[in-house]
Amino acid sequence: MFKVLIVDDDKVVRYMLKRYKKWANYGFSVEEEASDGKEALRKLSVGQIDLVITDIKMPGMDGIEFLSELRFRKWDVCSILLSTHSDFEYAKQGIRLGAFDFITKPLEDDVLSEALERAKKYLDEKNQQRIRGEEERRLIEDSLTHFYPKKREERIADLILAGNLAALAEAETAFSELAKLLDQDLFKTAKLLEIMLLNLSGAMYKEFSWLQKVEEAAFRNVLLHINSMCGMKSEFLSRIRGLIRVIRKYELHRSESIVRKTCQYITDHIDRDINLELVANEIYVSKDYLGKIFKQKTGVNFNDYLTKIKMEYAKHLLGTGEFKNYEISEKLGYSSPDYFCRLFKNYTGYTPLQFRKLGA
Repeated sequence: MFKVLIVDDDKVVRYMLKRYKKWANYGFSVEEEASDGKEALRKLSVGQIDLVITDIKMPGMDGIEFLSELRFRKWDVCSILLSTHSDFEYAKQGIRLGAFDFITKPLEDDVLSEALERAKKYLDEKNQQRIRGEEERRLIEDSLTHFYPKKREERIADLILAGNLAALAEAETAFSELAKLLDQDLFKTAKLLEIMLLNLSGAMYKEFSWLQKVEEAAFRNVLLHINSMCGMKSEFLSRIRGLIRVIRKYELHRSESIVRKTCQYITDHIDRDINLELVANEIYVSKDYLGKIFKQKTGVNFNDYLTKIKMEYAKHLLGTGEFKNYEISEKLGYSSPDYFCRLFKNYTGYTPLQFRKLGA
């Protein structure tokens, strides 16, 4: 059974929809109801819903705002709009925002039946696609396990962490070997290369956990464009080169590097009130020299880097939902929660409260 959420501020409309007798005939079951978009979002966040039937005009968060929020959060829920003839322009806007269908008030059983039949067909097809996709992924994983070059991946990882451009030659060899073993199959070759990029990024993140916070682009996307072997090879090597560039940027291949020591100190003492002079004393260099060499090597000044690390950690703490603002402020070494909130707003564009709601 597909689960249904009905959203309407009018109790009578909700009652009329719930008492419709043919829900089960089309494979649906009414599980939840809500009086506006905000309540609907809360219920969607805690339970699996397949179909939402929502009014357009409601107090609080209306149907259009609700659909906009679904789209913003990237929640894949089939939705049907309820509208009057005078709401037709809003209905068109809803369709542009991703609504599957719309039906007009007053509700008629045959119109609702037709809409549910269309929705069931759509949801059935979507489920079949998901099942086929999962089966395809399992088959690919099973068939590719035999070909995966784990030893070569380990050599590439060691060379990347050493900041050695020889990693590019190893990566090129890995590409050529895989392409040959897989009979030049673009899709299968790409899948294995993407796995390798994930593992290589993971090796860097395991060694330097703070890197992902400041070099997100290097870790975020490992998907390759499957257009041609030549183009895919170029893109793969470019990603490897990017990982080496990050290692060299922070001089992570040099154990005595001032930049490496600075970054590591900040991460290890993120709960303290850190400043440039304090870190300079800890690593036995002058404050002016540290500020100069850090900006020269990383492209950002010390204070901006420090704020970035602390604010990224704050985003993580806020996302857990376990801490109040003053507790996060203390964990970041700030004596004033108001000061922390101002920094966070300047960095993200949102107050901590707004950021919590976005992730709710």
